Amino acid sequence: MNNGVIESFNKFAEQYADITFLNILQYELNRFISLIPREGKVLDLGCGGGRDVQYFADFKLEAVGIDASIKLIDEAKKRVNGNFEVMDMRNLTFKDEEFNGVWAQDAISYVTKEDVINVLKHISRILKKEGVFFISVRKGSDEILILHEKLGKNEVMVGFYEINELEALLREAGFEIMNTYIQDGNDFTWINIFAKKI
Repeated sequence: MNNGVIESFNKFAEQYADITFLNILQYELNRFISLIPREGKVLDLGCGGGRDVQYFADFKLEAVGIDASIKLIDEAKKRVNGNFEVMDMRNLTFKDEEFNGVWAQDAISYVTKEDVINVLKHISRILKKEGVFFISVRKGSDEILILHEKLGKNEVMVGFYEINELEALLREAGFEIMNTYIQDGNDFTWINIFAKKI
């Protein structure tokens, strides 16, 4: 994640949290939760306004939310009584095998393609064996500047992926693909993958 992206999220944190807070991926969240042991520990990578941490907590999971934007973490703490930390996903400081699951809904999109394999290896490191990883990214190719509707139409660099490209990266990082599917959104087509650490 480059500084320009973090600055944009800091500048529009309240607006971004307001827009996204009620936009729940209920099917994906419920499936993810069904794969986690009862009262397991999960990490919400790029937690934004804390929406999904709240959802996990409602299901009695121990949830931790991290985001590189200090302002978004402030917004999450205002909205949700949860465990939140300012942390860059390129440098996860959690212990090895600390989590039963990692949830990354649109978080990896903001990491440069150069950095993404190292981020995925960090995620694998902090997951327990057979821990579950959900990842959602925009379908396409390359890294391009987009006018981000939820960030005041600021230009933000975003990574787009093809299915085979993302699956290959996950396998290289030590994951087995459980399920891959495409989902049409308002502005983009999304690739959603459930994987587990092997």
